Amino acid sequence: MKILDIAFKDLTLSFRSLFAIGMTIVAPLLLIGLISLAFGGAFSGNPDLPAVSVGVYNADKLSDTTILKNALGENIRSMFFDESVKSWITAIDFSDENSLRAALDRREIGVAVMIPSDFSNRFLAGERDSQVLILSDPTLTIAPQVVQNMVTAMLDGVTGGGIAIETVLERQLLRGIQPDPNLISSLVNRYSTWYSDFQRDLFHNPQRAALVMKASTGEITSENPMQQMLGLMMAGQMVFFAFFTGAYSMMSILEENEEGTLARMFTLPIDRTAILAGKFLAVFLMVIVQGIVLIIAAHFIFKIQWGDPWMVVLALLGQVVAAAGLGVLLISFVKTSRQAGPVLGGALTAMGMLGGLFTANIAMPDAFNRLAAFTPQGWVVRGWKIVLNGLPINEMLLPLTVMLVVGLIMFAFGAFRFHRRFA
Repeated sequence: MKILDIAFKDLTLSFRSLFAIGMTIVAPLLLIGLISLAFGGAFSGNPDLPAVSVGVYNADKLSDTTILKNALGENIRSMFFDESVKSWITAIDFSDENSLRAALDRREIGVAVMIPSDFSNRFLAGERDSQVLILSDPTLTIAPQVVQNMVTAMLDGVTGGGIAIETVLERQLLRGIQPDPNLISSLVNRYSTWYSDFQRDLFHNPQRAALVMKASTGEITSENPMQQMLGLMMAGQMVFFAFFTGAYSMMSILEENEEGTLARMFTLPIDRTAILAGKFLAVFLMVIVQGIVLIIAAHFIFKIQWGDPWMVVLALLGQVVAAAGLGVLLISFVKTSRQAGPVLGGALTAMGMLGGLFTANIAMPDAFNRLAAFTPQGWVVRGWKIVLNGLPINEMLLPLTVMLVVGLIMFAFGAFRFHRRFA
């Protein structure tokens, strides 16, 4: 019971310290909150595109000699009025450029699309000096880029159609067949209809694409990649501050030794091993409490879905053992509390960088990943990646084993040094 009394005393003192609360709980949540705000809410739980109002002024006209049924400007305009985008685009027609610009200035619309009168004729002639002009509200980021991509994709389709038709005509000429103008017109219309249907179907069914990119093990696989990215960032920060907590919680033994409190405790009828065990237990409890609070807070504040609760428990267990073990080991080499600050700050920050805590959501080179395997932080963040990606429990066995074994070895060596120092 003396061990528990000492552990809970240290734990209570830690939570009475505003510095400890700030470093263990507030700092990681604040950092992730600032990152989320910097992306303008892109990390929210809703993966849908943001709603935007698009104004269109289409002055494009076809020449009398063209074989197209509709002007390219009309095809561009119709994209924004299509049923497939009505859930996030509200399109408005304008009769002239001045009224369109005025509506954008008054922020009645978010994006303005202006199509010049000679756009189709010059584009089909291979001239690119007549261009679609896209203006947007400077406070918007994602929606204007999506609108630009829609226009570019449609024009790429027109260019591809031209290449396809030229290929057909060349093959006919090689076979001695004279091109039929009616056939060319039919091919143009068929290709236009096919490409429009293809783009619309691809928007709603991306899995039907000819090339589908799938993330490998350990990469982002969530239906909402931005939310998954935020989860990985939160995991990296949680691991980073967990190792700081493990080390700074153990610093209390140095402070009490300098103040004489530890010497007075050793005069009590309590075995010194029990006193040290209580100090060590307090470190484990502090890291456990920190991890639980951060996991719960991140779920409710940032809507992070951590996944299977049992997998979360395993990852947290490995994190606690590794962080507490490294903390006890590092402090065992420090003589005074004044030395601890710069030593721990430099060592833990360097190990955190090498362990990939600041690049948890980025696909790094294999050499960097191999280097991360030489740090306990690297194995802990690997465990959280497995949890966040919903991988089976067998994927967790190796990281968990490494975290537990390495953590316990570091703890045993650090505890041995403390026992020799204060025996």
